[in-house]
Amino acid sequence: MRHSQKGASFFGWLAVIALLVFAMVIAMKLVPIYMDHFALRNIVTSVNEDPSLKIRSMRDLNSHISKGLQINSIRDIDAKEAIKVTASGNDAYTVVIKYEQRAPLLDTVDLLVHFDETHIIRPLK
Repeated sequence: MRHSQKGASFFGWLAVIALLVFAMVIAMKLVPIYMDHFALRNIVTSVNEDPSLKIRSMRDLNSHISKGLQINSIRDIDAKEAIKVTASGNDAYTVVIKYEQRAPLLDTVDLLVHFDETHIIRPLK
């Protein structure tokens, strides 16, 4: 009587483990980039929700963003290059967040993440 194999072989399990390790390495490279971006987005959009912030000009808004980057220890994003603030009407500002970040994966392979968002900011009074 011949028995057929049940379950995965050693090499099958080895392939699954290798894929999981590869996915974890990629996640370890990308998670900090996305966390910094979500913190930056939160800094920008908090102006719409927090009436205690005294934003009266573009200079105040730029200062708020710079301080938020320092408080959250976001050093990989150059605020002058990545964030453009323009006045768009009465007591409203348009904030464009546009930048790319690279994370080295292997010797000649990098992970590239591109962010491009526009937020309309209306400070509460």
